[in-house]
Amino acid sequence: MRVLFVSMPHPTHWFPMVSLAWALRAAGHEVRVASQPDLTDAITGAGMTAVPVGAPEWYASDPWAPELLGELMGAGGSEHVQNFDWAREDPARWDWAGLLELEKVMVPTLFASFNSGSMMDDLVAFARSWRPDLVVWEPLTMAGGVAATVTGAAHARLLYGPDITMRARREFLRLAERRDPADREDPTAEWLSDTLARYGARYDETVRTGHATIDTTPPSTRLDLGLPTIGMRNVPYNGRAVVPDWLRTPPEGRRRICLTLGVSDELDRSAASLGELLAGMADLDVEIVATLNEAQRREVPDVPANTRVVSFVPLHDLMPTCAAIVHHGGVGTRATAEVHGVPQLMIAYGWDTVEKARRTEELGAGLCLPAAEATVDAVRAAVLRLLDEPALRAGARALRDEALAQPSPAETVAALEELVARHRAPAGAGAL
Repeated sequence: MRVLFVSMPHPTHWFPMVSLAWALRAAGHEVRVASQPDLTDAITGAGMTAVPVGAPEWYASDPWAPELLGELMGAGGSEHVQNFDWAREDPARWDWAGLLELEKVMVPTLFASFNSGSMMDDLVAFARSWRPDLVVWEPLTMAGGVAATVTGAAHARLLYGPDITMRARREFLRLAERRDPADREDPTAEWLSDTLARYGARYDETVRTGHATIDTTPPSTRLDLGLPTIGMRNVPYNGRAVVPDWLRTPPEGRRRICLTLGVSDELDRSAASLGELLAGMADLDVEIVATLNEAQRREVPDVPANTRVVSFVPLHDLMPTCAAIVHHGGVGTRATAEVHGVPQLMIAYGWDTVEKARRTEELGAGLCLPAAEATVDAVRAAVLRLLDEPALRAGARALRDEALAQPSPAETVAALEELVARHRAPAGAGAL
């Protein structure tokens, strides 16, 4: 069969899909990966065939560039977008009016940005010519659901973290059912209906949900939303990587801690600077490996003697040598620590990171520290707990075992073949 992967143009959203793309290739299926041109190098670097769609420098040419969302979040313009902390003691944020506000903000600033008109047009045109049997798309790239609907392909979302936007969507629809039909404004449905009408197709909720959800997270960390789910083990992938000489042997006589911001650079919202956090752990008998880019490196004018600063290191090779990790709650960072059983301190700044960090703490596999509370003393105390409390190490190992018990990508191929058999429209059916 022919399988089309669709991702937003950010490597951290594409990387969780790589192992499944290769499993499908290894099983004899044809695979293509579509995204804006910005992701082409990351796609071909993983050995896959890229299909660039949309305009080059899409973030500069599209009127709803993601920078707008960043400005909104930075200004505190919408707590809904900034923080999907469902357990927060503010129920009004998740009532009908609050969820409608969320939809009104998310559709133009995020969804329509990553799924612009030119990107949709190019993707649908390619899908019409190539005729995929299955489309696999990550949760922010609903263009995949559009292209699948137009061409009659089966399609599935691939999750790499808690399904926060879908949880909000499902609650929004549940509350909508209680309202008068004349008062059921639905920005997502309106946007996607207008989009599909251009291609001669109609909207239904499967455009938003997919026919199934491929979930790469451990079952105990998932949100139960009642959707058909195919569990799959996460296989960490960090892009092109070389194992450095210093990583080929374990640290001598000291435990190793990783501090990383991934590629999101979100710890700048913490209560202390990077330099202050590292200085606060300078007297610990550990080796700290800090992965910092040039801008982050400038925040550390004096590198402590127990700290090794590197620009990049393959995390799946570093994690087996670590006793703990401090990070921002990024997709790949969290998943890689999980599959290696490393206790985590997540400095949660918003979006889905509070959900992830809190659940990890509830499972006894790590600790949650909101960014505003990430003082030097708080981070140091949390790191010492990760190193010294056997219960946290045991919790991390239990989460590792749960993650590794999930079906491998190779085993998942059969489930996707069955999905196609059930949902692929007959040749010639549907919009053309």
